[in-house]
Amino acid sequence: AVVSTQSTGKEVRVKIVLGYSALSTLLHVSAAVVFGVKFQLYTIAMWAAIGALYALSVSVLHGLALRNQFRPNPNSIVIHLLPAILLVAVLGMIFSLGVTVYGLAKAISLKEGLDVSSHYILCVWGFLCLKWSYYLFQQSRHYTSSFHPDSEDAAPFVIQEVLPEEEEIS
Repeated sequence: AVVSTQSTGKEVRVKIVLGYSALSTLLHVSAAVVFGVKFQLYTIAMWAAIGALYALSVSVLHGLALRNQFRPNPNSIVIHLLPAILLVAVLGMIFSLGVTVYGLAKAISLKEGLDVSSHYILCVWGFLCLKWSYYLFQQSRHYTSSFHPDSEDAAPFVIQEVLPEEEEIS
């Protein structure tokens, strides 16, 4: 059998998101180090690190999908962890939304300016965590419905198509 190396549209999209989330993980980690070490703003550093964890989770989830870790073995622990990932993503959305609203309300009530130590910065990092936790929720829900062995509409995520062999003409 000949293996096709052409990328499908879905695979290209997953690779783009994988690269974006990996880059975002690095940026979140560097921001956590800067806010923690240079500015001693540990709350903001913590939320930057939490955002890095959510972006890393999205990277791992898409990496597993690219490697077809969901399909080959329906009894795999990866498939059964998807509902737990959904729960973590929902909790992240709730707490991140709370931090975003708290940071905005506190900054407005104290009439703070745009400063490194202002609550507006906490609001921004809370919103970034909200973005990544929502994206993790969305993608884990998609993979749960697509790849779960109990799903009725389970559709395989085809990375490489196997083409029929060409017959030799003698």
